[in-house]
Amino acid sequence: MKSHAQVVIIGGGSLGVNLMYHLTQEGWTDVVLVEKGELTSGSTWHAAGLCPNFNGNHTLSSIHEYTIKLYDEILPEKTGLDSSFHKTGSLRVGHDKVEEQWFNNILSKANHIGCEMHFVSKEEASIINPLMNFDKARSILYTPNDGHVDPTTVVTQLAQLGKKAGAEVSNFNRVIDINILPSGEYEVVTELGKIIAQHVVNAGGCFSPQVGAMVGSYVPLVNLQHQYLITDNHPDIAALSKELPVTRDSIAASYIRQEGSGFLIGPYETRGSKPWALDGVDWSFDRELFEGDLERLMPWLERCMDIVPLFKEVGISTVINGLITHTPDDNLLVGPAKGLKNFWNLCGASIGIAQGGIGKYSSSVDGSWSD
Repeated sequence: MKSHAQVVIIGGGSLGVNLMYHLTQEGWTDVVLVEKGELTSGSTWHAAGLCPNFNGNHTLSSIHEYTIKLYDEILPEKTGLDSSFHKTGSLRVGHDKVEEQWFNNILSKANHIGCEMHFVSKEEASIINPLMNFDKARSILYTPNDGHVDPTTVVTQLAQLGKKAGAEVSNFNRVIDINILPSGEYEVVTELGKIIAQHVVNAGGCFSPQVGAMVGSYVPLVNLQHQYLITDNHPDIAALSKELPVTRDSIAASYIRQEGSGFLIGPYETRGSKPWALDGVDWSFDRELFEGDLERLMPWLERCMDIVPLFKEVGISTVINGLITHTPDDNLLVGPAKGLKNFWNLCGASIGIAQGGIGKYSSSVDGSWSD
């Protein structure tokens, strides 16, 4: 590991690796990414990989649109490998007037950035997703270019491209401390040695508050346990001629997509969510999952059974219960840390795979990375 670098990125998840890659694309090749485990450790490796374009924030809409292009077009072009992005499209189902007004607001943002999105009728939705009941829907938005991707595949490819361009990755190397030097530079103390850096980026994911604390910076995020389940196979799903779209129902507060010949279903608890490690995550935590707790999800899963009748006929083969970071407004925490020069936050993503393209915007050479 080198002893000096322009930029040290702490954390090898989706956001950190995306930034490393995009920095090299802007000519910043003197970059070291330090990861205490292996790339994708933490939350990235177990993510469901959804890439939606339904956003209430105009900036996020642009980021999501670019991220899908990155995974589906740019990476295949640069690696020579087939795209691993499943362009299944997505349906978003609303049930009242307020949601319909909100959908129209979202649609206007999508149209502005050039993202294809439009309303469909119940009959049209039933053709797009023949396994879902839309009888009680008031409004349905269809985004044909949405989908999902395998997080490990795209992060690994981005890391390989970044390293090929000159960046360095130091795995199994925890950052122990960060000292601010009289020169204004940072001394990043790791288990494998020290690195003097002009810039430091906190992309530590669930460890971000602890990384920030090393330089006296408060990082406002909390870790919540998020669960999704994968069902057994069903012959009706296996017989489909094309992959089902990712479908989200506002009452179920869940995403429902196809996984092989089964379903993958992930509810977001609108009440009773479970935080974890409020006083900090133990540094030994790595690629770990919690025991499934389906009882906590039953109010939402029962709704999923109502709208996807086939769900009642399949058993559950796997439950994934892992950490996801959330900020107070559930937006990314990106930008300079208050009161510090050249110390940057890139963390707090609750859907970090879909927001990986933030690396492009964070790395733009417009003065934001200059001394």
